[in-house]
Parts: sequence; C-alpha cells; structure tokens
Amino acid sequence: MRTINSLFRYFVILIFSGLVIAVFTSCEKPAVDELDFQESVLNEDEIPWQDLLTQLDLESNILFVQAGESIQDVVDSAKPGDVIYVEPGNYQESVSIKNQDIKVVGLSLEPDDLMIEYAEKNNIEIIKLYEDGDYLQNRSLNRPGKNILRLMKRTSLGNGIAHYQFEIVMGPGEFNVIRLHRVVRERRPYRPVYTRGNVFMVHGAIQDFDDIFLTAGAETINAETSSPFYLASNNIDVWGIDMGWTMVPLQNRDFSFMEGWGMEKDISHTLTAMSLARLIRGLTYQGFSRMNLLGFSYGVHVAYGAANRETQQHRFWRDVKGIIPVDSALKYEDENAMANSCAAAAFHMDHINIGLYNHPWGVDFIKWGKLALKAPDGKSPDFPGTNSQFLMFVGSQGFFAADENGAYLYSDPLRFFRLAVNLSPHWPRQLVYELTASSCPKEDVTYDDHLGEISIPILYIGAEMAEGSAGIYTSSLTASTDITNYIVPGYSHADLWFAYDADEMVWSPLCNWLKNHK
Repeated sequence: MRTINSLFRYFVILIFSGLVIAVFTSCEKPAVDELDFQESVLNEDEIPWQDLLTQLDLESNILFVQAGESIQDVVDSAKPGDVIYVEPGNYQESVSIKNQDIKVVGLSLEPDDLMIEYAEKNNIEIIKLYEDGDYLQNRSLNRPGKNILRLMKRTSLGNGIAHYQFEIVMGPGEFNVIRLHRVVRERRPYRPVYTRGNVFMVHGAIQDFDDIFLTAGAETINAETSSPFYLASNNIDVWGIDMGWTMVPLQNRDFSFMEGWGMEKDISHTLTAMSLARLIRGLTYQGFSRMNLLGFSYGVHVAYGAANRETQQHRFWRDVKGIIPVDSALKYEDENAMANSCAAAAFHMDHINIGLYNHPWGVDFIKWGKLALKAPDGKSPDFPGTNSQFLMFVGSQGFFAADENGAYLYSDPLRFFRLAVNLSPHWPRQLVYELTASSCPKEDVTYDDHLGEISIPILYIGAEMAEGSAGIYTSSLTASTDITNYIVPGYSHADLWFAYDADEMVWSPLCNWLKNHK
C-alpha cells in the first residue's frame, strides 16, 4: 500500500537525487508483456547450456573476446592455462597462438553468426549451440579435473522469473566454496529473455544473497518485496554471490581456517564468480559483456576492492563495468569517524593476535530472532521488555528507521525477525579488522591502494538515517567522471531492501541506471 507521504518522498527524490529519471528507460512497473527473443535462437533441440556447463573448464582463468575486438589482442594478453571464449562476430584476422596451453573456444548461437579465419588451423574449438544435444557426445571441451561446478539448481519464483544456484569449489577446504545466484526472466525454463542490463550483487556482513536481497524476510517473493525479482521483472539479469564463510554452521567450533581470510580473498572469489556469470550469460544468449558490481554494506568494500584491483590489470582481464556502493564508505573525511575506525581496528587485531579468528556476530541475532518469532510476548532475557520489543529495538539502532516509540516507519518488523534467524552466525575477524582499518590513517590495507585510478561509472546509494551522505566522499576520491550520488530521505540501512515502498524509492532508480549502463 502506498501512502501520500511515500509518494511525496518519491517525487522529491526524482527532482533532487541527481538522477534525471525522465531520460531513462522506465523501470517503474515490471515489464510483464515484453518478450524480446529472436525466433532463430528458439530451437527446441539446441544444446542444453546447463549440460554444456558441466563439460567446460571452469577452473582456469577465463578471458572473453567480444564482437569488434581482436582475438589476437586477447591471446597476447593471456597466460599459459587460460581459456578464451569468443562471442559471435566476424573476425577476419590471422590468429597466432604461440603458447599451446592457451585454449580458444568460439561460441556460435546460430548458423553463420561466427566467422574466424583459419579456426581449424589454429585449433580454435567452435561450440555450436544450435546443434542438438548429441553434438556434445564426441566433443572434448574440458581438461581433466578442471570443472569446479559442484551443484546447480533451478527454482521457479512465478511470473516467468527463475532463480538459479550454482555451488563452485574455489580450492581445498570445506568452506572454500561460493554459491553463485542468478535471478532472470525466462521465455521458458532455462531460456532467459534477452535482458536489458545486468547487476552482480554482493551481500553485507553475516548475510547472504537470499537473506538481504532475494527473500529479505518476506513470506512471498514478488516485485514489491524482493529487489532481484523486481529487477528481473524489468529485464535486468540479476546475479549474486554467497561468500564461503556464510556456509559455516552455528555449531562449528574450529575456526582456524578463518585465519588470514580477508578482503582480498573475497574480492578474488567475487571476480571469479563474475567471470563464470559472464560465461553463462554468453551461453544463454546475453553476450559476454562486463557487469555492474553492487555491494551493500560490507559488500561496498568488495566492490571498490575489485575495481581497485582491475586498475592494475590488462583491460581484457577486467570483469567490472561499473560499481554501485550501497550505504557504506571506504574512507571518511570526518576525524571522529576515523578515530572510531582506528579504535575498532586495534580492538579486532588484538583478538586476531590471540587466535580468535571468527566474529560470532550472527549468533545472538539468530537467538533473538527465534525468541521473537516463537514467543514474541515472552519476557526477553536481554532486555526489560518482550522478545519482540527487544529485537525491534536492536533493529532501530541503525538498521531500520523508527519513531520515538520504536515503531518502524517503513518496514515490517516481522520480516526482520525472519531475517535474523537465517543470518550467518560467523564471519572472519580479519574481514572486520580490514573494514575498519581501511578508514584509519594509521592502518594499511591493500585493496584501496589504487582507489584514485578507478575510472568506471559509480552509482552511490545511501540511506539518510544510516551511512547516508558519508559514502559520497569515497567516490569523490576516484578518477571516475560518471558519478551519481543518490540519498534516500528518511530511510535507514536495511530499509533500502525491506521498506514497503523500496521498489519505488530505491529499486526503480537503480534499474534505470542499470539500463543506461548495460
């Protein structure tokens, strides 16, 4: 239900946010009738991309050649062991592959859409997706032991929207694994519509993709409760990640594997996941274009860190097209904020130095959430009030905007209660240290060394009652000439994903930006 107040706030944002919505492709209502698929790519007997995925080398570094680029230029930038995928196009060039441990694979979606001179002579494999499934039987597309896909699952969310999950093994160790998500609108199962933009979403601390983005405590996933569903309904190809530490169970007691698990590891996992997402997008007729990387809260550090790393890489190695930091900052110009960061960094480093490698922040939230759901009116063991009153109070401390009586202004507290029980109980304390150390002048982290060289587009979204305008300072330190700062009035941190009118106040402007930065 929309109120007069929320509509007024919406129009104020349209005028003053710096987003010139009028010139954007509209995302205000889901595109329920728009199905843009070329008949030539709707062959019912074509190779199932999900079967093909299990046969491809997913462990090696992946590079891409997009139409209009030179295969030779990408080959020259590659290293031994790399795999290069070529999207449909006409490549009239003589390709010389001097290192035989570099594999080049052309992707053909329909007859005559891929022309590569001397492909057979140069051992360039061509995958013809328009052939029938038997085509795969005699192909040798993989290197032994190189497929790291452990699990794939598809779930229909309704209204033509599907949710895919892929578990990817990143290395040895029980929790050295990530979960890759895709939420996309489909013409039929496993066949997405041609999308109009893309986003790769990184969750916040002690959250995963489902917790904060997809379900966000809602009983029903739809375009008013779920940002990925809303975006997919508007033909945005939505991707996301669950970091490995989100899969550590509550009862786990040995955290030695978290020693040294810092931001650089999560950045590496994110960039690997983005490469795999680009590959799957190509296999499903979306092309190999780079992606927009959104980070919420802790995820802001991952987004800036990934962009920071790619400033030092060859352009063919880059996966990030633009970044969308949401309600957090990498750097502060306020001296009090910097002093607080220094104190927090020292505190967490003291814990790391005595072998306490995990931060059990989520453990209490899970306990409080269970009490609030099972016995909302019961006496809280941690607060002079009821279980539900206590958790609502916790949520009002920077997570949800509330009035003087503690009532949430824009979000349903029951969604917060449901979120709490599903949060990740543990996360690496090294990450907490680096999050605080990045804004402390006395400390040094590696993932901001080239912040001033980031030149890709940036959309900063802030919640007025949380990080708000403080996050603008970080984007001002970059070299980007395409920066939009968007502060949502009245909102607090989690309202951006939970609020009754978040679809109008946040997701619609985000969708418009994505369609104009595809």
